[in-house]
This record gives sequence, C-alpha cells and structure tokens, in this order.
Amino acid sequence: MFANVSRSRLLPMSLPFRYFGAAVAFQVAAWALLLANADELAGFAGGLGPVFGALHLVTLGVLAMAAVGATLQLLPVATRQPVRAPWAVKLAWWLLAPGAALFAGGAAAYAVPWMAAGAAAAVLALGIYAALLFANLRGARGMRVVVAHGWAALACLAALAATGLALVARYEHGLALDHAAFRSAHLVLATYGFMGLLAAGLSSFLLPMLAVAPPPPARPSYAVLALAVVAIALAVAGWTRAGALLGLAAALGHVGLMERSLRARLRKPLGTAFVLVRASWACLVASLALAAFGDAPALFGLLLVPGWLLTFLLGVLQRIVPFLASVHALSDGRPPLASSLTPQRLLAAHAVLHLGALALLVANFARAGAALGLAGALAFAAFFIFVLRKAQHGIRARHQPSPA
Repeated sequence: MFANVSRSRLLPMSLPFRYFGAAVAFQVAAWALLLANADELAGFAGGLGPVFGALHLVTLGVLAMAAVGATLQLLPVATRQPVRAPWAVKLAWWLLAPGAALFAGGAAAYAVPWMAAGAAAAVLALGIYAALLFANLRGARGMRVVVAHGWAALACLAALAATGLALVARYEHGLALDHAAFRSAHLVLATYGFMGLLAAGLSSFLLPMLAVAPPPPARPSYAVLALAVVAIALAVAGWTRAGALLGLAAALGHVGLMERSLRARLRKPLGTAFVLVRASWACLVASLALAAFGDAPALFGLLLVPGWLLTFLLGVLQRIVPFLASVHALSDGRPPLASSLTPQRLLAAHAVLHLGALALLVANFARAGAALGLAGALAFAAFFIFVLRKAQHGIRARHQPSPA
C-alpha cells in the first residue's frame, strides 16, 4: 500500500501509533464502564452519568483519537502533501488524550468542572488538528473526491466544537439555550458530519487500495457527498425526518458505489476486516432508516455509534495498523509482509466478540453485550500489542550492525 510512497510523506511511527494506542485503551475503558453500569443503558435518554461517560470515551477517546491519527497519516498520501509540523501532531495528542479522559470521567462522575477542563483541552487539540488538516487540504494535489470530503468534514468539526462548548457552558454556567436542539445538532455534526464524512472520503481511496480495486467514479461520488451535506444541514436545522431521508439516500448511494468498486477487485479474499466494514454499513443504513421512520432513541444510538462508527473504525484499523507497521519495519530495504504482522485467528475472534456484543445490545441484553464488548476490546488490544512487538523487533534488527 505504501511501498511506493515517498517516506517524506510518512510520519514517524510513534506519532500515528500513539493515537491508535490511546484509542485501543479508551475502547477497553468504555466497555468496562458500560459493563459496570449496564443497568442504566436501557433507560438512557441523554444527560450526565456513566452511560454518557462511556459514550464519550468512544466518541472522543476512540473515534476522534483514531480519526486524527489516521487522517494525518493517510491524507498526506492521498493529497501528496506531507505534514509539515510533526510537533503539532504530538501536541494535539497531549491535549486530546487527557482531555477525553477528563471529559468522560467528569461526565460519569457528574463533575461538571472536570468536563469543562476536558472539553477545553479536547477543543484545543481538535483546533490544532483542524489547522493541520486545513493546510494539507489547501495544498492538495489529486484525489479531489477525498479532498472534498475533507473540506466538508472540517466545516462540521468547527460547528461541532461550537455546539459542544455551548452544551458544556449550559451545564457549568447555566447558559440559556435550547438544550434538545443543540444536543441533536451536536450529535449529527459529530457522527454523520465530522466522523461520517471523513470515513466516506477515506473509504473512497483506502478500501479500493486495500482490496486492489478501482476507486468509485468521481461524478456520482460528488453527488452522494452533496446529498449528505444537505442532509446534515437539514438535520442540524431541526428538519430531522427530511435530513434522515436524504441521509438514507446518501448512505445507500455510498454503499452502492463502494460495493461496485469491491466487486471489481483483484484481491478476492477480503478477510474479517471487510466483514466488519460491511456490518458497519448495515448499521449506518439501519440508523438512518430508524431516524426517518421510527422512535427508539437507545436503539438508534447503538446502531449509530458502536454499530456503524466503531465497527467501521475497527475494521479499517485491522488493515492499516499492520501496513503502517510493516513500512516502518523495513528490513534490507524491503518491508515485511503485512500478513506476517497480522494474527488472523485473534482478529477472527475479535470480530465474533464485537458483532456478538452488538447483537446482544440491540436485543436489550445490556450486561452480556457489554461483557462481550469488553472481551472484544481486550482481543483488539492484544492484536495491537502483537503488531507493535513484531514491528519493534524488525526496527531493532534493522538498526543492528551487520557482522563483519
């Protein structure tokens, strides 16, 4: 995947992998917190508490953390623009990791000052990321569809930060605002907006690359993006059903384009990563159908966050973590095969555990679902540690002097 890419466009391994490692740790913490408070999940309808804290361990700690690390590594490859300030990437991590922990911990403990401090650190981190993303997109060459998704995601990130700070100010200072409207807008901007548009844009170049397939055609991809942006705008403005219907059309269009691309692939076995990716697409479509035609907030949240976004992220990380590690573990000028860094049985077990957890949560078996989710998160952590150890062994071998 990156074998023919100039190494000047690759960040040092420690930078993206610190984001991925934090995301892995936050996922374990999120499932553990949910397991300890599983009885509260069924009646959760928003508001502070352990379930709200677990939700933000996933959204800030896992999804945003991994998105920052992945896009700052993958977008330079797509746009042919290196990240020019690696120190800023490191600084953003030092703000986002404790910020996510403080915010989620404060929410779980009903400690609003902790939440405010965590939100301030997280917003500052995301501001640094936004500046890096802006600079990369502004100088982009090629991959216009990916770049267009990046600009739309960046706009959603700005609005997301504003609504998030407003909601924290309401809790801490009693700021007068329409809480339900701001909460709904914040949810849409975070999930379908920032994370969703990034996922769709990177999918159009990353998934075909992993499957050795042609990318989706540009014109219908732009049409799907435009439909998604209008849908997000309508939902943020309060036109929820209209936004959900247009979003459903956009999601079906996106999935159709991706499946058309994958059908033309040269690499026939796609592995468990694409099982998770396709399961996430099913959850995406189901979440929008439920938003348009149903009224089940808890089920909607499960389909949206762990169902779509987390499952998609875990599927993608299964593939890009070994690839990036193999590039950095060059031996005699050649990267080791990514398959040698991929424990297939462990990943298969993780997929079974994660999808089983989702099924149990949807069926309202909260404690059993959270227990399986925690087991799956631990299996994924074991996979990440396995890759790190293999890569570090290759890096040490590369730097050892050859015998005379």
